[in-house]
Amino acid sequence: MSVPELSPTEERIVLLLASGLTSSDIAVGVGLDEQTVEWHLVRAARKLETATALRQHVLRAVESSRSREKEWRK
Repeated sequence: MSVPELSPTEERIVLLLASGLTSSDIAVGVGLDEQTVEWHLVRAARKLETATALRQHVLRAVESSRSREKEWRK
């Protein structure tokens, strides 16, 4: 499973949202329709959820591996 990267526009909009701006403020500031800003936020959220799920899977695998290694050393 590969981790999708945010597009430059998605990243910019997410950062603006994180700074406290509303979708309407962002739309005016970047010259996009508010609905387009919302679309970019939805796509970014989906990508970030995928990245989070992958990270959790990797962490579980690492923890499982460490547990097995501890048992082998006993």
